[in-house]
Amino acid sequence: MFSRRRCGDICPYCHIDTSERKRREESFTEEELFESLWKLSVKPVCAWLICIRGAQRGRDYRIVSGKNYIGRSDRMEIQILGDNEISEEDHAALSFDSREGEGTLLPSENGGMLYLNGRALYLPTALSAYDLIAIGGSEFLYLPFAGKNFSWEEEERAEGL
Repeated sequence: MFSRRRCGDICPYCHIDTSERKRREESFTEEELFESLWKLSVKPVCAWLICIRGAQRGRDYRIVSGKNYIGRSDRMEIQILGDNEISEEDHAALSFDSREGEGTLLPSENGGMLYLNGRALYLPTALSAYDLIAIGGSEFLYLPFAGKNFSWEEEERAEGL
C-alpha cells in the first residue's frame, strides 16, 4: 500500500491512477453491482490452521478443498508473515480432499523442515483434529470442519445447486 497523502492518486510502484478506478466503481448501477457480486465464487472453508506459537499467534488460516500451499509469499494460499524460518514459497502444502473429508500434510522438496506432533515429516500424512504442525518457528493446530458429519457437496445437492 502507498500513502495517498504523499503520492496522490498515482501508485508509485505500478503508476496506475487510482482515482480512475474509483470513478469506474461508482459508475456501476445497483443491479450490475449485485450481478457481479453474485458471480463471485466463494471457496468454502473445509478446515483451519490456527497459529498457537509464533509471530502470527492467534491468527487462523482457512483451508479450502484442493492443495493449499504454505509460505511467506503473497502467492501462497496460506501466507504466514513474520517468521523468516518459513520458506518464501512452497515450504509445505496442506491438501484437503472434499470427497473423503480428509486433510493431508505434504512436505515440499524446496521447503525447510516440517514437524507433525513433534516428529519430522518426510512423507504425505493424513491429519486428524488437533494435530500439532510446526513450520519454521511457528506452531499450528489443525481443525477440520468438513468431513464425516458435514460435506459442502452434500449441502449443495440438498439445496439443488
